[in-house]
Amino acid sequence: MRIWLRPSDASNVLFAYTRCVTLIASPRLDVRDLRVVAAVASVGTTAAAAELLHLTQSAVSRALAVAEDHAGVELFDRSVRGLVPTAAGRMLVEAAPRLLADFTSLESRLRKPTPEQLYLRLAAECYMAYPWLARALLYLRERMPDARLELRVNYTETAIEALHDGKLDLALTMGSPARGLPARRLFEDELIFFVSASHPLAERAHLRPRDIIEHGLIATSTRSKDEWFLRQVFGSRRPAFRAERMPITEAIVELVRAGAGIGVLSEWILGPYLAKDPSLRVLRLRKGPLRRPWQLVHRPEVASRLPVLVDGILSARPIVSLP
Repeated sequence: MRIWLRPSDASNVLFAYTRCVTLIASPRLDVRDLRVVAAVASVGTTAAAAELLHLTQSAVSRALAVAEDHAGVELFDRSVRGLVPTAAGRMLVEAAPRLLADFTSLESRLRKPTPEQLYLRLAAECYMAYPWLARALLYLRERMPDARLELRVNYTETAIEALHDGKLDLALTMGSPARGLPARRLFEDELIFFVSASHPLAERAHLRPRDIIEHGLIATSTRSKDEWFLRQVFGSRRPAFRAERMPITEAIVELVRAGAGIGVLSEWILGPYLAKDPSLRVLRLRKGPLRRPWQLVHRPEVASRLPVLVDGILSARPIVSLP
């Protein structure tokens, strides 16, 4: 059967279609832009991001240029220390995990619709944990199809407070366990002190607490576990010393290479740099390795989901063997 439209009818149909298309948002940024921006922000250089994304460095550089063109603003400041997100870049980096998780969740729901979903909101107390937590999300979405797990990066610095306030359901925390909330012990990592080969401490057998006071510390920008760190290193004392905070791993390593102080990073963050750079020297305290406990703190309502959640996180955490 054929349907004939009068000219006036055809005009009305065209108007309705044009209006519908106009009302649909058409962002220029796409998933590829979000992935490359998140990768570069997490490691600080296009070379390191290329390894993370399994691309060539030139491909990452081109993709980053396309992302900045789509955004209409510069997303990173270029310097000898690497790529540091601008204000616009930080805004996109904070939103990227949630947007990517939304796309992944949507694809999953399209393939296997579920009548009702359980929402689980998760944050970590360390920004550098989010790249490998993304792998845990993929594992958990396969094993908990009725749940939607969201990363809430904006609560990284206040994860425990957000749990108490009902803004989070789960928090991956470090150091001393939180009070007033149930927690499941997960694993330990080692905090590694390191210096350049030309540093006065490079040939020392051990690092002394007074060395930190004398030469200063270069660490990540996360401050939530400062008290735990100070107690492990200095005991009950709280001496004054210079501490430089850097949000980008590459910047910390470059400052240490330049002899600016003593760096401290987790073994799984520092490991790849030590494997490639013989000019970096590892130092440990005389009392032994500084082992940092990690635990999954949760609201009581999600206790029944803990076995699967713990398996997912343990399956994704990085494991590095250091000298």
